[in-house]
Amino acid sequence: MQTRTLAALAVALVTLSAGCGFLLGNEALEFAANPATVADDATTETGYEETNVTAVNLTQNVTVADQTRTVRLVNHRATYERQVDLTGLDTDQRAALLMTLSSPEIDVAGQTLNPLSGVDERDIVQRFDTGYEGLQVGQQVDNRSVRALGANRSVEQFEGTATLGGAELDVYVHATTFKHGDDFVTAVAIYPRAVDGEDERVVTLLEGLEHERGEGSE
Repeated sequence: MQTRTLAALAVALVTLSAGCGFLLGNEALEFAANPATVADDATTETGYEETNVTAVNLTQNVTVADQTRTVRLVNHRATYERQVDLTGLDTDQRAALLMTLSSPEIDVAGQTLNPLSGVDERDIVQRFDTGYEGLQVGQQVDNRSVRALGANRSVEQFEGTATLGGAELDVYVHATTFKHGDDFVTAVAIYPRAVDGEDERVVTLLEGLEHERGEGSE
């Protein structure tokens, strides 16, 4: 996840903290998400490979009314890739990928905040480090419902352009964000438009999402 995404979370924290009185005390406040990953049978069926699952930590010192408190967010990012055969790309280039990000709901002094609340799906895509250079997300071309983590989720599809391995490509981008338990789960998929049937592979991956929901509600 790129630095600007973490910065957006930090700004959200500052907004929440003002006037809440939670700065009383010295210990750091920590909010941790559970990882959102894809089940093995879904990756096997689609030919995707898990390449990275890692914690992405944000520590932010928030100062309000001359009082400073440290807030820690523990997010989790997972990346899945599939090799595709395209003219102009190296044969070992993994041009189809899906990324997930789980972020904790922030609950301070009885107030809750979703750092991604109200953020356009197109903007969420731009905040991910996809490995594609110069990614430009164009118009939305589809919106479908996918059954993931026990409920129907709205998944938006966009046209786009990007550069990968020195080749300029027309791509499709899929994005969804939803609440599951105590966390917010975001999934972004990107692949060349020339690849047939990749949208159905993306659906299979989303249907195979796994995430411990914690104590919150969907």
